[in-house]
Amino acid sequence: MAFKYRILLLGVVISIAFLAINTLDVFPLPKDDVLKEKTEEFSGVLRLWISEENSPSQGGLASWLTRESERFEKEHDGVYVQITPVSKETLSAFSYKAEFPPDMIVFSPGTLSDMQGLMRTESPSLLKEDFKNYASGYCTPIAMGACFWAVRESADGPLSGKTLLFDRSHLYPGLYALKSDLGYQKAPGMRYGVDLGLPIYNEEESEITEEAAEIIPGEDSRIAENACASFIKGEGNAVFLSHRELSSLINASAAPEFEIVMTGEIYADLLSLFAITDTNTAEEKRMCEKFLDHLLSEDAQKRLESAKAFSVTEAQIYAGKTHYQEIEMFLSAMKIHPAPAFAEEAGNAESLLEAIIRGNKPLREILP
Repeated sequence: MAFKYRILLLGVVISIAFLAINTLDVFPLPKDDVLKEKTEEFSGVLRLWISEENSPSQGGLASWLTRESERFEKEHDGVYVQITPVSKETLSAFSYKAEFPPDMIVFSPGTLSDMQGLMRTESPSLLKEDFKNYASGYCTPIAMGACFWAVRESADGPLSGKTLLFDRSHLYPGLYALKSDLGYQKAPGMRYGVDLGLPIYNEEESEITEEAAEIIPGEDSRIAENACASFIKGEGNAVFLSHRELSSLINASAAPEFEIVMTGEIYADLLSLFAITDTNTAEEKRMCEKFLDHLLSEDAQKRLESAKAFSVTEAQIYAGKTHYQEIEMFLSAMKIHPAPAFAEEAGNAESLLEAIIRGNKPLREILP
């Protein structure tokens, strides 16, 4: 019996081998050039960390990135972008040599202490001229916001000598705000943007409030952890705010009567910066760069309006929407001053601003 079973088993093995050979004739293995074509482009998971603590639209950019990553994945079969929101502390302290480091990060200026661990990339051609050489090619803006003065209605005359409040998160653009000429002054309640809460002005009703000159803060001026809240409590004559904070001020039930002043330049401290880490392979790096190109494409930048941020390219994202279009036209016509990308560059902004407030250092010695 055992001999018969051996003969039967041998017959089964021979039959399987015969079928396998015939199967190869019908379905031949792919040739080397076909295999090479499939492996030329990276496929797999790309990890992206995002910190939005000082971004143009808190919570909104993560949603925008998620939608854009889904579009990107459809265009690149086998690629998946995994987006993980992290705190500023987590991002600034993480090790690029960790077991699962991110391939890409999105962060605000001053979040990272230096550019160590970031991949140097070419400046994307679609960026506005102001950003072409941003941070020596180690990070690229993908969305921006701007800052404004909110001036208490009782504060007559120029801002020089007045008590000015600066939020600690906007110190570097605050330095530029002191040197800038002030432009159009608007009364509260004059047609605000529906979602952003930004003021809309009419050119015919605009008036120049100050000559182009250096603004010298009064001796009671100071840097505050929450300048907007201090202003609402009745402190200070004017406060330097982001458009996100300005929206909070407008909607606060206890907000004082105030006017909005847009300066002669735009301080783009509200940036979302995109960087590629040096922990990935050449194929991963190329795919990360393609994702950056996708985020800067005209269509993706136009879709930024869902995140209530402004474009860093020449795309007019609010075309046809009266309120937003007027704001965007104003931003586009002004010179943009990007804030330093890394903490080591922006770290002395607070001490410089303190020196100016105390009268120990003239502003003209600090800024060109």
